[in-house]
Amino acid sequence: MLCVSDERTSAILKERPLSVSQLRTFDRCPRAYELQYLTRLGTPVLGMGASVWFGKVIQHIIQRAYHAVPFIEGHDRVWQQECGLVFEDLRDWFQLDVEYRKSGPVNSNARRDWNEAHREYTQLIARIEAFQRECLSEWHWSEKYPLTAYYRWSASFAMSTPVNQVVLPHATLVEGLPVRWPHGEAIRRFDGEDDGQEHYQLLHGVIGGAHVVGVPDQFGVDPDGTAWISDNKVTASQLSPDELGEDCQLAAYYILLRQNAWITADQPTRVGHCYIKEKELPRHVWSNIARYESSVLPQLHDQFAQLKAAVAHGTFLRVRGIQPSAFSPCKFCGVRYACLSPQQASVSSQLDDGAFGEKR
Repeated sequence: MLCVSDERTSAILKERPLSVSQLRTFDRCPRAYELQYLTRLGTPVLGMGASVWFGKVIQHIIQRAYHAVPFIEGHDRVWQQECGLVFEDLRDWFQLDVEYRKSGPVNSNARRDWNEAHREYTQLIARIEAFQRECLSEWHWSEKYPLTAYYRWSASFAMSTPVNQVVLPHATLVEGLPVRWPHGEAIRRFDGEDDGQEHYQLLHGVIGGAHVVGVPDQFGVDPDGTAWISDNKVTASQLSPDELGEDCQLAAYYILLRQNAWITADQPTRVGHCYIKEKELPRHVWSNIARYESSVLPQLHDQFAQLKAAVAHGTFLRVRGIQPSAFSPCKFCGVRYACLSPQQASVSSQLDDGAFGEKR
């Protein structure tokens, strides 16, 4: 927890917390921010690509590796928790899928013969697709990556990726929690019944006069004293070192870690991503945040100050209709149905009475 040094900071930390996820939603469309986080008409994930869900799955597998759980064991545990109703179907499908992909070229006689001899393969796919539609419908699933494709990716990652290719050496915190005891032994957080619990602890701080929370996927300090702040990404795109140095999420982590005394003012610090791509070994990309500190950090303070002011004054203009459809953020917005008028929002609120909190 942030060390409180004065009454003003203490008062700010009692305010409703903001986050980089909220800041990005506000930047994309202030009206969507209002409906998602204040009116609470819909979950912030509604309409997001399923790659976001899959990124969480991969992160949970990696997190367990820091606590002495092998990748393949972590893979099984996480998928059991996320997709328990079809977990055995996914395992059976994957075993058949290995044979299917080796049976011959697409549309070949050999492939058709294999399908004819293994009718259970398509039956498994049908059951898994039904689960996807019924239980994971808040996510937007692409034709290329249904649930089965993500399971294949995850299983291949768990079976073929060396742990040292992914985990951050000398890690101190993973999801905001320590990973080792003082004598150096890994802390086992995912044993037995406790495995089903979420394990993370948000960092709290003040950015731009606003109460801000967040936590990097992993943080560590090497023997030379250099701090390393990293998030894992499954996106197909990849940021350059310059782009990483300007990334507001990594910058926010840096500020929060400094305010919570994990990093000192003059400590060398690298920020980066570990990119986990299908059919490739993971790759780390790093940037020296000192090169961007004088420009990026003041801007981040201004952005959170602007968001806080908008919340205080209730100023949330919509962007719907401003951009041509090809550039509009509305297509996959989970609250676009309630965007046009307060009356619509009121009616939708009565239909959807759930409250949606935010983890990070």
